[in-house]
Amino acid sequence: MRVTVVASMRNEGPFIVEWVCWYRLLGFSDVVVVTNNCTDRSPELLDALQAAGWVHHLRHDVAPGQRITHRKLAAATQHKALRRADWVLVCDVDEFLVVHEGAGQISDLIGTRTTDVPFLAMGFNWRIFGTCGVQGFEDLPVHQQFALALPLKATDSRLMKMLHRQPRWFQSLGEHGPRGWDLARYGRSPEDPGMYLVNAKSERVPDWSPVAPRYIRTLAKPHATHARAQMNHYMLRSAETFSLKAGTRAPVSLTDRYTEAYRARYDRGTEPDMSALHYADAFAVMQTKAMALPDVARLHLLCCADHLRLIAEKHGRQVTEDARWHDFLARAKALEGAG
Repeated sequence: MRVTVVASMRNEGPFIVEWVCWYRLLGFSDVVVVTNNCTDRSPELLDALQAAGWVHHLRHDVAPGQRITHRKLAAATQHKALRRADWVLVCDVDEFLVVHEGAGQISDLIGTRTTDVPFLAMGFNWRIFGTCGVQGFEDLPVHQQFALALPLKATDSRLMKMLHRQPRWFQSLGEHGPRGWDLARYGRSPEDPGMYLVNAKSERVPDWSPVAPRYIRTLAKPHATHARAQMNHYMLRSAETFSLKAGTRAPVSLTDRYTEAYRARYDRGTEPDMSALHYADAFAVMQTKAMALPDVARLHLLCCADHLRLIAEKHGRQVTEDARWHDFLARAKALEGAG
């Protein structure tokens, strides 16, 4: 059974290795990343991971003024990793699925055969983390830096990401779940057995149908849950990293979304949540393997340097005044020719 995770990214270099490791750790068979118009070395890093067989990397630049995410996800649907997938999850580089059951694998939720569970899709509610007081960017795993989250009762925690079967059954991928049932092509019916959505408690979500005209992004309050799994969403990361996003257009809506009000809305977590750390030992092993792949460690360090450069440029500073930048470059230089 093939389970594919797909992400749209731009200039996310410092965070790529961690995210790829995470979903490989959870047992996803394919990791697909679509990049556009990058000004850091993340495409080169992804190419190195692709050469090692760890990811499928697609470059898909988007012209100014066009809706970015929709075009990139459309490009992803043509890739073999999507065409052959039995299950698909679309999420972002700051979203980490945490499974509370068994060994914490995706198979603990959907089994290892397509017939192991009856449902069409499972929704994972967000667990939203803010800056947790972290000001500066550090080259540390995101999921280990931030541990204060919004409560489940918060309205924004009702937002979810959907793991669903058979991407070819739908007209397109969406950032929260599939869009548009393709009845004509496959002759399926919403009345067929198993054509329903469950929450992360495996409870059937009422009044949902794959042919419903309303695109679903949230679960109603009675159905929002983190019981069997949750989608940790590190929406801000450090204050310094968020400052790079502030004032830019959102890739889905092209609106000026990343405002001070946005930061304040999501930077108020008070509930300790260490659930991601349950993977600590296994993650460390996976990360070590990733960094040992040819050129991955060097390109990761260069991406960290690029991240600081982009932040400095945005704020009108000279990156040469940042000791961290020099350190990343020196460490990358020392790895030239290694592997």
